[in-house]
Amino acid sequence: MKVGFFFNDPSPQSGGVFTYQQDIFRSFLELAADSRHEFHVICEHDKKEDFSALPGRPSNVHISAMAAPEPPLTPRRRVKRFLRRVLGKNNGAREEGPQISRAAAVLARNDIEFTWSIGHYEHEAFDVPYITTVFDLQHRLQPFFPEVSLGGLWDIREEFFSRYLRRAAYVITGTEEGRREIENFYRVPATRIRVIPLPTPSFCFNPPEIDTPSRLQALGITGRYLYYPAQFWAHKNHANLLHALRLINDGEAEPFQLALVGSDHGNLEHLRSLARNLGIEQQVLFLGFVAREDLTALYQGAFALTYASQFGPDNLPPLEAFAFGCPVIASNYDGAHEQLEDAALYVDALAPESIAAAVRQLLQNPDLRQQMIEKGHIRARKWTAADYVRQIFSILDEFEMVRRCWR
Repeated sequence: MKVGFFFNDPSPQSGGVFTYQQDIFRSFLELAADSRHEFHVICEHDKKEDFSALPGRPSNVHISAMAAPEPPLTPRRRVKRFLRRVLGKNNGAREEGPQISRAAAVLARNDIEFTWSIGHYEHEAFDVPYITTVFDLQHRLQPFFPEVSLGGLWDIREEFFSRYLRRAAYVITGTEEGRREIENFYRVPATRIRVIPLPTPSFCFNPPEIDTPSRLQALGITGRYLYYPAQFWAHKNHANLLHALRLINDGEAEPFQLALVGSDHGNLEHLRSLARNLGIEQQVLFLGFVAREDLTALYQGAFALTYASQFGPDNLPPLEAFAFGCPVIASNYDGAHEQLEDAALYVDALAPESIAAAVRQLLQNPDLRQQMIEKGHIRARKWTAADYVRQIFSILDEFEMVRRCWR
């Protein structure tokens, strides 16, 4: 088959999405020659030269760029488009936006028979069969968080998933919990949902050579510390982690620091204020976005990863911590036990005393901490990006038998 592979090369500031997509794309290039399919990597027009120059690109991988985006709509054209949609003055048809038409055009131009995307893409449900990927459906499970509800976001997410999941040839999710949610919320048949676990990021297995103590000192770390890499969204639950830190350090001669890494999405000032009110602002390091070398040092030196997020069923930082030998204390979100198995200590992350108790458990029992490190190493190596890509290629082989039924 001719397979279109949508890849938008997101910014490193996007966090886990960037890490995941880079790993999958790298493994795809390494393994594509083993597949009998013809691949077209579909990218933005200004990325074509970069992708075309990729070293070692197999002969069955081509680069197909979308046309340059149209200029922004004038206010007059925007009003006309709105009236056509709302008043039905387009013979009842939904008008396609510029991004939709650009993507559809590149598929038609290259006679693409099937498409695969490794992220959330707002592409039209083309008249071309496709695989789409679901990372979470938390707008259905926890609609009260502002990042999935404010400003019409709930409706946008719901429209997206309603349209694209139900029409997809295959929906990829990382856990059986994810499969259940897709079935329950969108009635996608189980045969069209495939569970492919998120791979442990490859950079964790081949970290750059760094002077960890020097890097930690430069970041302001002066002693033992807990670590939490998560962008500053409300659902990341930093607030309850700050409350837990106060409990952990109550009466401690050597208080823990808390190193927080991630880009701000509107919640950072609230957390700074909370740290001040709790009297722990000197113990909390708001480090923002850091280079991968600093990320590596933080994992390597941390007493534990305190992963307090309320969103599941898949998360990458615990897998990274496993690979680096950092013990994991994880929120008991839906899907956590399935993804992380027995390699984490699970807590009720909405109860600060539960987080504090887990930290004290590791502190008082060094043997347990070492056992968690060893279990983490085993879990980290259980699933790689190459395993993930091979599963996708197997799906393509399977669907080829269906796709041959029409021109």
